[in-house]
Amino acid sequence: MKTVVLANGDFPRKGGAARRILDGAKRVVCCDGAADAFRRRTGREPSAVVGDCDSVKGRFARMVRVGEQTTNDLEKAVRWCRARGWRDIVVLGATGKREDHSLGNLSRAFSLGVEVVTDHGRFVPVSGRVALSVEKGAPVSVFAFAPGTKMTSDGLRWPLGGVRLDNLHCATLNVADKGRVVLSSNRRAYVFIASRRR
Repeated sequence: MKTVVLANGDFPRKGGAARRILDGAKRVVCCDGAADAFRRRTGREPSAVVGDCDSVKGRFARMVRVGEQTTNDLEKAVRWCRARGWRDIVVLGATGKREDHSLGNLSRAFSLGVEVVTDHGRFVPVSGRVALSVEKGAPVSVFAFAPGTKMTSDGLRWPLGGVRLDNLHCATLNVADKGRVVLSSNRRAYVFIASRRR
């Protein structure tokens, strides 16, 4: 069963992929103040509320206060889920509202190796050889957090032929030429696959 970790960024909008995941999830762990929006927008109660509890307004049956400040609420929630053996985690609500929170959440999610789904697409952590199902023509960007990441690709309009990615933006703004993109990387990277608007 997938576990949704709902951060306190933009709430997934109706009709989007992130909202479909949220509406279908049996287990939703909210990061702090996201619990209030989750209850208000869905009428449901979260499985748990995890964080430093500085922005949650309501009372919830299961509130887990983690007071240390060396991590953010998203990392606290993901680590709490993993401590319970819940491994199939997807993060929603990680972006929007504030750019510093968006970058912090994406960076934390990357370091934890979890997928992030937004209203605009999904960030998938890749390492080694990975085949991804995508819509032909979908925008695809690779973000290599570690300098010296080397990557090859099949299925992208501009192939990555063992190119060395020395900064975060080296391999952004590509396009899927096939419905299946195969990437091979010597280090973990984040691949953003944008949703194509109809």
